[in-house]
Amino acid sequence: METDVVERVTTPSVLLTFRPDDDVPGASTFLAFGADDLTTGLERLGLPVGDETTFPSIARGDDGGLVPVDHTARELALLPTLRVLASLHAEDQPGWSRPSEAVIAWSQAAKLALEHVVAGRIVPLLRPLDHGESAVAYWRCLPLDDGRLDALAARFPPVAHAIRTPGGDSIVSARALLLRFFDAVADSCARAGRRPDLIARRPRVQRPWSEAWPLALHGDDPVVIRQRVRTDELAEAVDEWAAPLLGDDRQAAGHLAIRLVPPEVESLSQRVDHPWTLELLLQVGRAADAVLPAAEVWQASGPIERDGQRVQNPQEALVRALAHAARIYPPLDAVLSDAAPTSLTLDPAQAAELIRDASTIAEAGVNVLLPAELQGIEERRLRVRVRLGSEGGTADPGEFDKSATGVFTATRLADFRFEIALGDDQLSQEEFEALVALDQPLVQWKGEWVRIEPAEIEQLADLDGEGGTLGVGEALVAALSGRYELDGFGLVDAVADGEIAAMVDRIRHADEPGDAVVRGITGELRPYQRRGVAWMQRLAELGLGAVLADDMGLGKTLQAIALITSRPRKRPHLVVCPTSVVGNWEREINRFAPDVEVIRYHGADRPERVDAFRRGTVAVTSYALLRRDVDLLASVDWDVVVYDEAQQVKNVASKGARAARVVPAQVRVAMTGTPLENRLSELWAIIDLTNPGLLGPLRRFTEQFAVPIERWRDQDAAGRLRRLVAPFIMRRLKTDPAIAPELPEKQEIDVVCSLTREQAALYQAAVDDAFQGGRLAATDGIARRGRILALLTALKQICNHPAQFLSEDGPIRGRSGKLERTVEILGEILANDDRALVFTQYRVMGDILSRHLAERLELPEAVPFLHGGVTLPRRDEMVARYQDDPDGPPILLVSLRAGGTGLNLTRATEVIHFDRWWNPAVEDQATDRTHRIGQTRKVTVHSLVAAGTVEDRIAELLVRKRELADAVVGSGEAWITELGEEELYDLVRLSTDNVADEDDDA
Repeated sequence: METDVVERVTTPSVLLTFRPDDDVPGASTFLAFGADDLTTGLERLGLPVGDETTFPSIARGDDGGLVPVDHTARELALLPTLRVLASLHAEDQPGWSRPSEAVIAWSQAAKLALEHVVAGRIVPLLRPLDHGESAVAYWRCLPLDDGRLDALAARFPPVAHAIRTPGGDSIVSARALLLRFFDAVADSCARAGRRPDLIARRPRVQRPWSEAWPLALHGDDPVVIRQRVRTDELAEAVDEWAAPLLGDDRQAAGHLAIRLVPPEVESLSQRVDHPWTLELLLQVGRAADAVLPAAEVWQASGPIERDGQRVQNPQEALVRALAHAARIYPPLDAVLSDAAPTSLTLDPAQAAELIRDASTIAEAGVNVLLPAELQGIEERRLRVRVRLGSEGGTADPGEFDKSATGVFTATRLADFRFEIALGDDQLSQEEFEALVALDQPLVQWKGEWVRIEPAEIEQLADLDGEGGTLGVGEALVAALSGRYELDGFGLVDAVADGEIAAMVDRIRHADEPGDAVVRGITGELRPYQRRGVAWMQRLAELGLGAVLADDMGLGKTLQAIALITSRPRKRPHLVVCPTSVVGNWEREINRFAPDVEVIRYHGADRPERVDAFRRGTVAVTSYALLRRDVDLLASVDWDVVVYDEAQQVKNVASKGARAARVVPAQVRVAMTGTPLENRLSELWAIIDLTNPGLLGPLRRFTEQFAVPIERWRDQDAAGRLRRLVAPFIMRRLKTDPAIAPELPEKQEIDVVCSLTREQAALYQAAVDDAFQGGRLAATDGIARRGRILALLTALKQICNHPAQFLSEDGPIRGRSGKLERTVEILGEILANDDRALVFTQYRVMGDILSRHLAERLELPEAVPFLHGGVTLPRRDEMVARYQDDPDGPPILLVSLRAGGTGLNLTRATEVIHFDRWWNPAVEDQATDRTHRIGQTRKVTVHSLVAAGTVEDRIAELLVRKRELADAVVGSGEAWITELGEEELYDLVRLSTDNVADEDDDA
């Protein structure tokens, strides 16, 4: 509801709304409010601090009804605020520092409004003042009827449009306020940054209105003084002139549509001076076929309907539409004097101009219809193209520099030459001269219409056949992306020939099915794993690196080992991974490649000399030691260097990323189970690590790809980037049809547990204490976040066990519904002779479980608990006993952080999440320790939830929005700290319906 707002205005973050100016749109302002320390909040956002003011809104009274209130705010100038909002990228910020939803909403509105202004969708108008003696000149925006404005309004948070209506019983609707905002953006931008002011600061010069109106539209004085003509009459005339654009509710009732019809030609000699026909139509509805020929419009005797829309006076609508369109496309002037025009003829130059400017004309409200034979004509334009590589050459990978600099920064030169192309065809000099001699902008070539830009002919002629040399890396990049940047022409098409073409072909087809060279490996690789090995081997033969981005559990480690063992034993190899999986890599190499010597470069006894790394050996180290011992590791001539969990080096400015780049390698492989497309700067970091120079310097990458794609959703830039990086990234999911049969079924069960009466009492007391006397409302910023996180921690600990919350060594049994249910589940698991993993995020709770489960389940020893404080040797021993020892412990307790990645625990078939991390991605990573390749049995995942608590409600949220969980909940609990008081209380309040009875406690 539009009225469901603003009683909660004290927040850690700055809230934002918009106050339109009733006189001149460009004089409108933003209002910042909400946070107690507005000055600091505004400065952090880069927004102007502004002056103190108040604005009318509404709030909910004590009786539950709505009452008018005035809120204190800071008034922010429109243009400076607009600049900040337009450049805001909240998706790149962590949850704790993200702006409020109101600020994000206005940022989205700013970008959409500016998009319309840049497209020229604005119209000048007049509004009378002083009984027609003067008028205000202003600009209005014409939003596209593409649904984006309505979609934005539908998701606009109420607090972002919290301006009270004049009636005082509600707030302005989001759509109405957005329309006023679009007008304000149009008016302020069109005035070149000058804020309009109705106050006369200087004597006004009496000018003819035809001069005064344009001046008032572009300056800071928006007033037009009456001069022989009443301004109210002028305003009425201007409204009538603009009516075809504005229509009712800014939806034009009838627009002009024009259809271009090409002449019929039979031969080259007949393509000169043939006229084109432009048919006139009335566009009635939104559908492409909702048009009426002008002849039918002139014959209509009343209103007409098409596509559910009604035009009351179609003849008048068409006349107005023609008058408007003639200002945009001057050739239409020729029919304005006709009584009932139905079409006009165009010469080829006018037709070519119409085709070239079709999108611009369409944005101004005229629907341009091109027949099928003219669709895609811009792709068939006469243009320059660069051909890379020498004809007849072959690509010998041995000729390329495979040093640490990489193929794409190699200094060897490649030939290139410019050629003239028409569509996909290269033109000979004779064909080019024949086309130029026709001196026509539109001709038919091989049965298709093509366009020639006369202004470019001379430049094309100068370039045709010219050539030179450039670095082989630059040539490969251009050939892979299909584009080359040419001074004066921008991005032009690039095609490869000879050795460059052969090289590109090998790169692009490296992932095709084929025989992998597998040697020194015990055991069988699955078909998709062999394909991954073959792909890496083919790239390695060319001196290129790879990003193996398979889903977690699909055997990336085995594929990397198979690549290493297939290489000639001329150099040592290096694996860099998180400390927690150093032992796992050592075990996996010993298991799958027992003939390979592993050097554990970890601990006090690690080698100190370069000659310790002998040919064919594999050194395994951590990112921490890579940073610390980079000088030694960078002195070794490595063959393959593998970066496991490569997200560790996504931040290019980090010490780890810098160290990784200086370690020399013949081939670099980055392994990660997470997608790489989330942030383009991270994609650049990993690609530049594995294939230096492919994406160019970061600054140029940001300009050419990151900004156009992330900010403007540039599909051409996205396509070029995709063509560049796709050959070097292999991404397979567990759900892929070729892989899904390899994995057993996974069953996920939410186990709802009752609270004991003790837990319920502690839970209710913690909630009451947090909200007592408005304690949370009295704090803001970091202090408020801290209190909320402390409350969440307390509630989760209470749901786990009172002993954890109270930090006591008292009795354990019978005090926690979760613990009792866990004992029951594990009892059944052990009775079936299965093994289980139990995850918790708390060290204290893990210690409690370790002792109590052993006692209750009558195990011979305490349940082992793998957490961050366990030493690496002890960790390896613990994992080995659980995974490989038939007499090992049937249960392994794991800290969610310590065991969330890098472990292979397929011996387990049951997973219990004792407490929730509230981020499905993190929990899935933990589950994938057992649900991975190598698992042959069904895996059951039990997620324990305390009924009627915050755990219960967040579990429901994650189920509803699983596919968007990362965006909805961010990392852990950070998103909850941004909730208002009532929303927070609704989330954490206790429902006592499922509290255990006293008999159950006993």
